[in-house]
Amino acid sequence: MVFAYILYICISSYAHASLTDPGILPRNLHPFPPTNPNDDPLAIGPPTTAWVMVASATSKDAAMEVPTKYCKSCNIWRPPRAHHCRVCDNCVETQDHHCVWLNNCVGRRNYRYFFVFVATGTLLGLFLFAASLAHLLVWRSREAQNLGASISQWRVPFAMLIYGILVTPYPASLLGYHLFLMARGETTREYLNSHKFLKKDRHRPFTQGSWWKNWATVLLRPRPPTYLRFSKKYEEGDQRFGERRGRRTAPLTKEMQGGGLGVDAGKAVEMQSVGGKTPAFQGPAMRGTINRTPRSDGVGDAQILGGVRP
Repeated sequence: MVFAYILYICISSYAHASLTDPGILPRNLHPFPPTNPNDDPLAIGPPTTAWVMVASATSKDAAMEVPTKYCKSCNIWRPPRAHHCRVCDNCVETQDHHCVWLNNCVGRRNYRYFFVFVATGTLLGLFLFAASLAHLLVWRSREAQNLGASISQWRVPFAMLIYGILVTPYPASLLGYHLFLMARGETTREYLNSHKFLKKDRHRPFTQGSWWKNWATVLLRPRPPTYLRFSKKYEEGDQRFGERRGRRTAPLTKEMQGGGLGVDAGKAVEMQSVGGKTPAFQGPAMRGTINRTPRSDGVGDAQILGGVRP
């Protein structure tokens, strides 16, 4: 009964992790007009390779600058920890990784199901190994035979023992790895990207200060509602999935090629509407940049804007 119950949880969590929306963000929330090198730089669109500091509130006293990037595929400013998946072609909130076994991204809305699937898979492997070994040892002790005779008598339990030895290490190592990541308050993508920089420049802004608080934050937090109402009837102009835009063909202006707009006397330059026939891009304020120390091997020449490290 115990094995059957764990198997049911494993299959159920696999189905939920595979079929649940991982946290796909809606498209075309911040569209920009077609590029034209003669237009004002603010109307062309933001840089897609530089961090931009966005105020989290309109009040200066309550606002906190948050680093974010613009996704030109989805035409949105990605919130912190969100990333664009090249396989799914969607921006996913708090994306951990794209799992080929699930054929789905692992994000904020289905990470708990993925973790339960890995944990129960590990328990099933350990249960199979322990039960098969116990069956062989009990028969050997009861019949006063050696282990070879026990294996010859019970070949199926011995085969299940070998199978448990072979299949358990992979989910067990994956379980340990994600326990380690949750204890640090990081995702797989954040942990791997942090190794592009020196240790003194690696920061974990989303940690709660202790490993058990980080575990509770990830596993016990409520699941947010989906941003895309898939059951909603399609209407003309529906932008839930948006259009797939092609690559940029027109050259960027000198200001945009430099990685972003400059800052005069530390003042923010607000990306507001620019008068004209073509509607301008609507985006957040941008701040100045500071360099992050790269590693000696040349890896990690990224910049963090505004002095806030993600």
